[in-house]
Amino acid sequence: MIVQKFGGVATRNKEMRELCIHHIKRGIEQHGKVVAVVSAMGRKGEPYSTDSLLSITKSFCTSPEASDLVAACGELISSAVMSAELHAAGITNEIAYGHRTGIFTDSNFTDADLLRVDARKLKELFNEVDCVVVPGYQGVTLDQKFTTLGRGGSDLTAVVLCSVLNGKFVEFYKDVPGVMTEDPKFTKDVKKIDGLNYEQFSDMLKMGSTIIQKKAADFAEVYKIPLHIRSVYNEETGTWIPAKTEA
Repeated sequence: MIVQKFGGVATRNKEMRELCIHHIKRGIEQHGKVVAVVSAMGRKGEPYSTDSLLSITKSFCTSPEASDLVAACGELISSAVMSAELHAAGITNEIAYGHRTGIFTDSNFTDADLLRVDARKLKELFNEVDCVVVPGYQGVTLDQKFTTLGRGGSDLTAVVLCSVLNGKFVEFYKDVPGVMTEDPKFTKDVKKIDGLNYEQFSDMLKMGSTIIQKKAADFAEVYKIPLHIRSVYNEETGTWIPAKTEA
């Protein structure tokens, strides 16, 4: 099995989610089973994005627990929509959220640390379906309160689940072809980097690249989890970390 992670751009509307479903279907055909980790739909200003939910009231800054509860709703909505559309496309799937993901954290709301991960329920679900949809960015405390894993925490969700499920690798679907030599938003003459080692990738993140969460990259390096950062728009090979010659 593999883990595929779809960010806010990839899940923002039906047309984009159809691309995600195509990749999930291909992933099942090639690897047997897929965990699809999804972020909240869209970016700041769009109705279901994390930033939009957190802007409902300024009072969230006084209650980290309440802030995490509303922030978790973005990924829950995205998971429900993705699951329904996967069913409509004929792909058997289940949603795993809350304690069903097995991701247990401390109670440091808004930037929780992992305590343990229990993959038993996810493994049971894979006896019944080809795809498990997981809302990223969140875990639960031992007394079942929602927490979030810091900005970009859906990336950490994907890498952690790949580790405990013994997945082959994690695919991160982006609106760019892979890791680029420069930020294409600000520089025209950019090229895709075909492969990096963990140290090179970590250095790029330290220098300010936001391609994935630094905490997720560090976890991948420690547990030797291959990462494939690629475009959601096509099936071309992106950037492999660590570098490899073929997908």
